[in-house]
Parts: sequence; C-alpha cells; structure tokens
Amino acid sequence: MRRRIAILLATLGLVAACGGGATPTPAPTPEPTPAPTDIFVESPEPTAVPSGEASPGVGGTYTVKKGDTMWAISQELGVSLDALKAANPTVDPNAMRIGTVLVIPSE
Repeated sequence: MRRRIAILLATLGLVAACGGGATPTPAPTPEPTPAPTDIFVESPEPTAVPSGEASPGVGGTYTVKKGDTMWAISQELGVSLDALKAANPTVDPNAMRIGTVLVIPSE
C-alpha cells in the first residue's frame, strides 16, 4: 500500500514539474467577415466624367453605359480594339461594369 502511495506521489510530482499538462489555447479573436459582393448587380447610373466623352480619335475618357462592349466603344470612337485594350490593361473586356471609366488612346 505504501508503495502505491509512493508511486502515486512520484507521478503527481512529475506531472506538476512538467507544468500539469497541456496549457489551454486562447480562443481566437473574432474578426468581422466582409459581406460578399455580387458582381452581377447593376451599378447606379454613372455620373458625368469631367473630361466628358471622347470624340473620335482625340483621346480622353469614356464612361461605360449599359449594353456597351469594348469592341462597340472602339468602333464608335474610331480607335482600334487592341489600342483600347492596351490603354486599359486592368479592365476585363468580357466583364466591364457600368460606370467604369475607360482611357481612350489618341491614335
């Protein structure tokens, strides 16, 4: 019996010396999750750009309207599609949003 008590006390002493087991991990701090955005929702009606819409071949800017395509804009303004794409490298021609302001190159 004394031997069992001695073993128990030795075991408890070892556990206490090792820190008593695993320390609890603190709970993570909750951070707000941003709300998802729907890329297919129409933007509000675009406002006028100070430089106005570009005249054919002059340069300037153009604000994308509902139904616009990059090809139609290039044809309307008399610039090549490649030049329009090069002047707007961050704009995806297949996913232009209403209100996007395009830079019109002067050719």
